[in-house]
Amino acid sequence: MYAGTNANYVKQQPRTPSANLEKKSNFVIDFNTVPESAKPAIQAAVDTWSENFSSKIDVRVNITWARSSNYGVLAAASSVSNFVFPEAPDRTLYYPSALANSIAGRDLDRSKPEMEITITSTAPWYLGTDGKCPSNLYDLQSVILHEMAHGLGFISGSYYDTFSGAARVDQPTPFDAFAQLPDGRRLSDMPSPSLETGKALTTSLVWSGENAIKANNNVKPKLFTPAEYEPGSS
Repeated sequence: MYAGTNANYVKQQPRTPSANLEKKSNFVIDFNTVPESAKPAIQAAVDTWSENFSSKIDVRVNITWARSSNYGVLAAASSVSNFVFPEAPDRTLYYPSALANSIAGRDLDRSKPEMEITITSTAPWYLGTDGKCPSNLYDLQSVILHEMAHGLGFISGSYYDTFSGAARVDQPTPFDAFAQLPDGRRLSDMPSPSLETGKALTTSLVWSGENAIKANNNVKPKLFTPAEYEPGSS
């Protein structure tokens, strides 16, 4: 998944670090050609996730700073591997590496990192961590925070064919299980491929996670599903 230049990352509120926040996981970052000036903003995003993502297993992340061949892409991230494993709560789903390791309590593949992130080096970045990003720049901390969410599991295994309007979910993820139609059917259980699944991705989907429902006045929050499918956003 990627963050595009039409995304709004300039409204971030300043984050006040606290020595009292519990570190719930350890991220091991491998910086590849990342300039020193960009590392504090990246590390600030990493620190936020270390306080919110729980795992006893180190989360290894490769971060590369490079030119992008895709116009309009600020950054892209993905889980290096996906697993179906004995301890999984639902063995019909494919769990991204970091999430799978957290649930299993062990590293399911020590030979590979859990996540890879590529940052477009030519983008007009704001490298501060105070939330005061000018409107003509993109806030690097916010973008990395967003991209890491994809690498940790906020990502769908769906594919939409813009020509036919059909869609498929080849490797359904936990995200696809929490994404539901208004009638309660899970996206992960939709027929694949089918026009019905394509319609689901371009009409109404809601989020069924317990914490999100509580935070939304006990109503399932709506997901972003525009009538015209938007790769990387829908």
